[in-house]
Amino acid sequence: MIEDLVRVTTTRVAELSDVCWSEVPDSELPGVLRQLEELSRRLDAINASGAAEAAARAESAGRSVTSAATRLGNDLGLTAGQCRSRIDAGRREGTPAMEAHRQGRITAAQERAIGEAVEELPEGTSEDARRDFSHHLTELAEFGASVRALTMAAARELAEADPGRLERLEEKQQRRRELRAHRAGLDGLSSVGITCEPRLQALLAAVIARFGAPGQCIGVTADPTADPTAAAANDLTAAAATGVTADSAAGEPDSPEVSAADDTRTAGQRAYDALCHVLALGLSVEPAATRGVAAIVVRLTPEQLDAVESGEQGGLTETDAGTQLTAAQAVSLAGRRSWFVSALRDGREELRRIDIDRVRNRRLASAIQRLVLYTAHGGCTHPACERPAASCQAHHVTDWAAGGPTTVPNLALACPIHHGWVGSGPDSWRTEPDPVRPGKPRWIPPGTPARAA
Repeated sequence: MIEDLVRVTTTRVAELSDVCWSEVPDSELPGVLRQLEELSRRLDAINASGAAEAAARAESAGRSVTSAATRLGNDLGLTAGQCRSRIDAGRREGTPAMEAHRQGRITAAQERAIGEAVEELPEGTSEDARRDFSHHLTELAEFGASVRALTMAAARELAEADPGRLERLEEKQQRRRELRAHRAGLDGLSSVGITCEPRLQALLAAVIARFGAPGQCIGVTADPTADPTAAAANDLTAAAATGVTADSAAGEPDSPEVSAADDTRTAGQRAYDALCHVLALGLSVEPAATRGVAAIVVRLTPEQLDAVESGEQGGLTETDAGTQLTAAQAVSLAGRRSWFVSALRDGREELRRIDIDRVRNRRLASAIQRLVLYTAHGGCTHPACERPAASCQAHHVTDWAAGGPTTVPNLALACPIHHGWVGSGPDSWRTEPDPVRPGKPRWIPPGTPARAA
């Protein structure tokens, strides 16, 4: 029976492979692609069920799951790890997430993230509670939450369900943190293995965001005395000491002749050069004077600060680059640096009063204004966008050309993609102040009449 179904499916797939996509009408192409994506997800779920059955038969014959995954990988041309993931997914048959996966509503990666989150629930959690948790995360996935968003949402809810979880995770993270530099080969290259706890993740994300863009840190030298930007070290130190990222610390290109358009490095190569740049700067300043190279913005509630002062982890928070860490880890990152404090009281956000709008007649937002936006918005303000603050630009809610001032109330974070959507044409999005959420804009889709906005 199943052999006949597989044979028919194979024939149909072969016919699909011969389709000339240029002949598909524009009106039909999106729908066809959606159907193919749904079909691909269903096939992934079917493969997982088959892999789980193969593993069950291997265990009945006295072999381990690891052995079954290795043998299955040899048969299918996959790694043992890939097969083990399929086996684990197939064994979650009947869960809300797996049912949604079998119907093509969520991807295999989303189902795996949900399954791993459910496994992290405390011992003694009832089956009904596990199913409800899976159902809740599945709904988030069906509404478009990415694997990263699902993982972060699950981490927050697990921390609430298990008060001691964050303390145990902190101990585990400190125990497993590690950096190993392996011996260089004949080609002079050496690999480095790092197991990062959240603090280093936050630092790396900040370094890459500030120094790893195209056109930055080209021609980095490993000699701190010869680094052409070493003169900016004092500015960097001052910026970190005040919690503000100065313009001189923004990672300007090493050579003015080199532009972002001419940069042919991969993202990984840019990240590597950014790290070299920061390490060289760190070696070029006096240890007693430095307060760190990159400014990191974290939002904490008064309750979280109180919890940290009491010796607790204080729950989870995020940096402006999107790294999730505990409040205690965020506080430890600050060291002796000064803080800009954002406090949520009675549901309203309070920011310490500083003179941030004294140059309201210039178009570009200042470093301090950007810092306040990082704290107030956390990331791109377009609905459903997950880009972190460090990847966003300062957008004028009321357009600069229309007289909108460069002040914090008229600025909003927008990622480069959604920032480019805004315009005055009929196919462009608009933004306007949102009276329901002061300090954040409303995003108006194309074609929406102004009176309905």
